[in-house]
Amino acid sequence: MEELIEAIYKMTRDMNRCLEEEKFEEFEILVTNRQTLMSKVDERKNKETNFEYSPNAKQRLQDIHAIDQLMTQLVEKSLTETKILINQMKKQKQVSKQYHPYFKQTNGVFLDSKR
Repeated sequence: MEELIEAIYKMTRDMNRCLEEEKFEEFEILVTNRQTLMSKVDERKNKETNFEYSPNAKQRLQDIHAIDQLMTQLVEKSLTETKILINQMKKQKQVSKQYHPYFKQTNGVFLDSKR
């Protein structure tokens, strides 16, 4: 059990590093791997009756929780920045459509009826 919690702690630190370095693909992989480890901990915990964590494990879980709180703030910040960028791109697209509405037609013939 201790080794699983220690692995989760190390993975959580790596996740925090990935967020700070904006390596989101690697972060996603780590989240998935950490979830499988957490499931294993839950399985072992459910198998034993009257299970209690050791003091060392409790401390590691508190450390993991603290890092998770920091990561939550980083994820919310990144999400907000992404939403702002998406809105800017939408506005740029609308402005572009206003100034260049005729670029949609790629082929065809214009006939002047006066001649």
